[in-house]
Amino acid sequence: MKNIILVTGLLTTSILFATPSLNTYMIAEYPFLKNTKLNSCTTCHMPVVKDFLNTYGLMMRDKKVNGEINLKSLEQLDSDNDGKKNIDEIKNKSFPGSQADYPEYFVFNNTKGEVHFNHEMHIAATSYLSNGVCTSCHNNSLSTNPTGSNEQLFQKRFDDVISLRTEAHRICITCHKASGNEAAPVKCNDCHQ
Repeated sequence: MKNIILVTGLLTTSILFATPSLNTYMIAEYPFLKNTKLNSCTTCHMPVVKDFLNTYGLMMRDKKVNGEINLKSLEQLDSDNDGKKNIDEIKNKSFPGSQADYPEYFVFNNTKGEVHFNHEMHIAATSYLSNGVCTSCHNNSLSTNPTGSNEQLFQKRFDDVISLRTEAHRICITCHKASGNEAAPVKCNDCHQ
């Protein structure tokens, strides 16, 4: 009986984490992308929309039949609604599932020292309260944030009238403390390098 349960568990796990990855299919179909920024997790995962995938990644997953993906069927679509077909973005080596040109890694400079912020890590890593949910940190109006308070969160679009320093101190530190994660920075020199 234990052997049946073990085999069933292993088969279920292999189905859930089926290989090859979406990226492997993409590079096989478009080998000219091998040494480009599109040969990365970002292509299918950022920005996360659902199940830790972006719109292009979701479309790829939905086209997977019997272990194969028909990427040609996605070429004429516009996954990220930027007015450009997926194939045109792929040929131009830009992300078909994101309107961003590069993975989102920010360095904020100030007198207390640089603050390095990896947006993708905060979105995709399960150890963060956001856990793939943008509204944990972003909104355009008042809403409940992960700490349970009813405060304004970061705008989804950059607004230079809003002080990121003020907002980051208020929102990030509150969330870091609420997370209970001992690795979450809560002191000045934990973030400022």
